[in-house]
Amino acid sequence: MLESYKISKSNNEEILYLYLNVSYEFASDLEEDSLEKKARSYIVTHNIKFNGNKIIFIINGISTKMITINNIKSYLNDYLITLNNEEKITLKELLLSLLFSNINISLNEETLKALTVLYRNEIIYNLIENTLDLRKLSLSYHNYNYYKVTYPETYKLKSDIFTKVINDTNGEYLIYDNKPIRCLTHLVSNGYTEEDENIPYTVKKESLWDLTYPNYMQIKNYSINEFKERLNLKNDNFTIKIISISNSNRIKELDLGEKKIDARSLAVYLDLPSTDITIIIKKDYLTFITRGIGSGLGLSIIGANNLAELGYNYKQILNYYFKDVSLVVKK
Repeated sequence: MLESYKISKSNNEEILYLYLNVSYEFASDLEEDSLEKKARSYIVTHNIKFNGNKIIFIINGISTKMITINNIKSYLNDYLITLNNEEKITLKELLLSLLFSNINISLNEETLKALTVLYRNEIIYNLIENTLDLRKLSLSYHNYNYYKVTYPETYKLKSDIFTKVINDTNGEYLIYDNKPIRCLTHLVSNGYTEEDENIPYTVKKESLWDLTYPNYMQIKNYSINEFKERLNLKNDNFTIKIISISNSNRIKELDLGEKKIDARSLAVYLDLPSTDITIIIKKDYLTFITRGIGSGLGLSIIGANNLAELGYNYKQILNYYFKDVSLVVKK
């Protein structure tokens, strides 16, 4: 198991020393391909700024094996990942699949670049060695070949666009406190993005462009009985009291008399698109008026697209919606 590293220079060439746990046994891992995969995974997940191609493995103070990584400038795109369904896919192909699976509206190229960086973040954040459990992703996933077969008339055009933004941002992802951040995006804010005290790189940011989106405001009605069934309430004389509201006007917690519930859970139970909710109680039904679509955390896709149309590049867009982050170039 790799536990630490050191970079030194010899004849102006960088050499990466990877230290293995003293209890580690190489066994079949002496294969160079296996060692290279472990080394590349360790470099990615630990944000190691390494510009050489020689890697030496050290165990108990003894140099055990040296390998050479070629094509260091493009290795991240070609980095092979094993998915929990046993599918093997390169990082570039995985990003292409995520873009196809999650982008279904026309967006400015700079917006797509910003999203590509964040999708790469989602992969790196959840990567363990060279494996990825798709169930942990906050994004939808279908292999890009699914879209090649299902939508042959539009596949080539979209594939060319997505491949370009992947290559243009090759190896780039965001870090906070030297660690990859989570992929936090939503379609439309309520005019301001949300700040979560438990996620230090989130920030309340004005995104007033979102208010012009056609489905910015939505209305849903539920009968009293249906509301009770969805929330599993037994008391006929239930009450609805808002306990706390965020600084961007989203409900955080409610008291329903029988129990308390956070607004994100309420939104799930009632299929509401946002936690910026106005609740109107009638005699026989309740009306829920929502503003925005999504959590409000991180990057607003519609807001980002408006920034791109105003001339912002993807780096400026990312810095607008996240605080105290750095863009790392891992090539």
